[in-house]
Amino acid sequence: MRRTGRPRIRRWTTARLIRLALAQGSAPRGWAAIAVLHARGSAGMLAHIAALVRSPRPRRRSLGLDIAAQLREPGPLRGYQGAPYAVEATQAVLVAGLGDAHPDVVQSAIAGLGHRPMPAALPALLAHLAHPDARIRFALAYTLGSYAAPEATAALVRLATDRHEDVRDWATFSLGTISEADSEAIRALLWTNAHDANRDVRGEAAVGLARRGDPRVIELLKTRLLDDDRRLYELEAVEEMPRAELLDTLRRLRAGSERARDLDPRWYRHLLEAIDACELAAGAAA
Repeated sequence: MRRTGRPRIRRWTTARLIRLALAQGSAPRGWAAIAVLHARGSAGMLAHIAALVRSPRPRRRSLGLDIAAQLREPGPLRGYQGAPYAVEATQAVLVAGLGDAHPDVVQSAIAGLGHRPMPAALPALLAHLAHPDARIRFALAYTLGSYAAPEATAALVRLATDRHEDVRDWATFSLGTISEADSEAIRALLWTNAHDANRDVRGEAAVGLARRGDPRVIELLKTRLLDDDRRLYELEAVEEMPRAELLDTLRRLRAGSERARDLDPRWYRHLLEAIDACELAAGAAA
């Protein structure tokens, strides 16, 4: 019988995996190769990374940073997630990448410092806050969620008003869901973004408001839960801030959803969990 399964790239040599990652770029097979390289933390892999980041070719420098960002100790089992390997050495490589002349390399460096946060690198990260390339600002919106300093929070507030909707979306998520920061300014920004033209930005902002217990989100949820756009944002917001006054809306939503032919099981599970949470809240308030 002829076997046509995929190549078992976990058995490939490091050099072959690097060639595949370079050839495939950001395509799924390229990232699959990088994921295997992540699990090969060793002095030899650090040498490969050093050679890549010294290359005159931006793609090779970027790849070196992508590998460094999540380098782990090797493990004996498939799917095993080893401890981070050579954290300080790889952080140093990532910080150096922030000064690269090519935006692809800078983007990889910024994203890498999200996986390996380094508080001392925050000023160098914030130096790119007004970068004209939206990819750089997007990477910052992702990474700054891992930094608790007030300067990082202020930068996220700024990015959450970015002209590029993907940057606004991720910055709103980082600010609203990942960050624990809370203030009148943050809530005002989230309320504004809860009315953004982009659906994802609006949803992330609603979750952020609910996490902070902002009562304004209740009436917003009553309307949006019934708007036929069955995304998880509003249900996640209910679970963050369950209230008895949302029960009628949720029950109506459940009754209508059970007649739908294309019901998403994951969405429906969250709906039931949201109803349970609000019933518990109603019982506690009784």
